[in-house]
Amino acid sequence: MDWFTHIFIGVTIALALRSDRKWVLAMAFGAMAPDLDALLTPVTIVAPQLWFLDHRTFSHSLLLGLPWALGVTWLFQRPAILRLWRRIFRIDIALPMDRTILLPMFAGVLSHIVLDTLTIQGPALFTPFSPERFQLDWFYFIDIAPLAVSTPLLVLSLWKLGPATLRKRLIVVLLVVILATGAWRGAAKLSVESADPGAAGVVPTQNPQTWWTWRELPNGSLAVSLAEAGRGSPLFFAVFPLLQVNGSSQGLAGARASAESTISYTAFTLNVYATAVNATRFSDGTWSLGYFDPVRKAQARYAGTENVFSPDDLVIVVAPDGAIARVTWP
Repeated sequence: MDWFTHIFIGVTIALALRSDRKWVLAMAFGAMAPDLDALLTPVTIVAPQLWFLDHRTFSHSLLLGLPWALGVTWLFQRPAILRLWRRIFRIDIALPMDRTILLPMFAGVLSHIVLDTLTIQGPALFTPFSPERFQLDWFYFIDIAPLAVSTPLLVLSLWKLGPATLRKRLIVVLLVVILATGAWRGAAKLSVESADPGAAGVVPTQNPQTWWTWRELPNGSLAVSLAEAGRGSPLFFAVFPLLQVNGSSQGLAGARASAESTISYTAFTLNVYATAVNATRFSDGTWSLGYFDPVRKAQARYAGTENVFSPDDLVIVVAPDGAIARVTWP
């Protein structure tokens, strides 16, 4: 879901409960705060091992989401920021930082988390203890139709343009558009799943009609397809071996166990759909294990951007004694 839609869903819930201004504003802050984790994205690019700072991790956690939202709200309540805000916008965001805002703010955080579980690559709910993402793969990251309504609604709300009834009607329109988009995607997803009942995964694209699917083949390969609802043949099809061994396989199991127990491997698996390995054994018994996601590789190949990706997204070199000799993020 787009950021604006998250905010207005929180506001809508508060208004539906006939809440006072404090509750409405606290829920809006709670629904807004989680996506500000995007400010830390450069950190995870430089240090991928810090997976708990990735998007939809700590700020979308059931454990850390509320503390993060409180911190963001506290920052927005600094006098200098409030003065700057009042010079630019007409809506008042002053909010007392007391215990009465905890419940509505947590409700706003939960509304954000619930909406994101409906999308592709959902939140890691138990950060920092687990990197596992929870998602229903129903919506895409951002759907165009809701964004087309939420954007002008945000502009009208920030500057209080037009009558209040207009803004309320647009909120209703936004809810209808979300439901309509969800129904369209649901029907398309059901069609794709029915056409390929053995698929191990089905994830959306920005086009509600097209979905990526994949299945493991008996020969140890992964077949990845871009399917269109109602269409017999796939728009794109590719097959990738899940394990390629160059040289003797002696010691491969132990090398993989060492590599896959590292924080680097944990960080790699946070954003993958499937894992393939290019394993090369050198004469001294050292293993070079190159991990990549065949689904993402297929997506890059279809989009014509494969040349900007390395064949391996993570390379872990394991010494003969099982020690990690080197980790590289190409």
